[in-house]
Amino acid sequence: MTPEELVQEQLEAYNVQDLQRFVACFSEDVQVYKFPNLLQYSDTINFANHYAKAWAMNPNQKAIVNERMSLGNLVIDKEKVIGRASGEVVQVIAMYKVEGGKITQVFFEYE
Repeated sequence: MTPEELVQEQLEAYNVQDLQRFVACFSEDVQVYKFPNLLQYSDTINFANHYAKAWAMNPNQKAIVNERMSLGNLVIDKEKVIGRASGEVVQVIAMYKVEGGKITQVFFEYE
């Protein structure tokens, strides 16, 4: 699977809120940052717990990719997150680093 295919797979799993399928796209020691360097999660256990809670509170939440670019093992998405319980639409930039067939790092910026 190419880095772009892997990022697409995690997006599709995210959008149907399939936690097992979603987490399977990430390395066990995935590092998730709020851009540029605020570490939010450094393992799939805490990462999975976060998404399980977020999806429970926002069962209709989905991410729509407006733009995607990639270079080597880096994939960058410009996304719009919709379907939140609050009605808020969130604009997101997500940068994924892929190594060994898994996403190893993610950097998010959002407003």
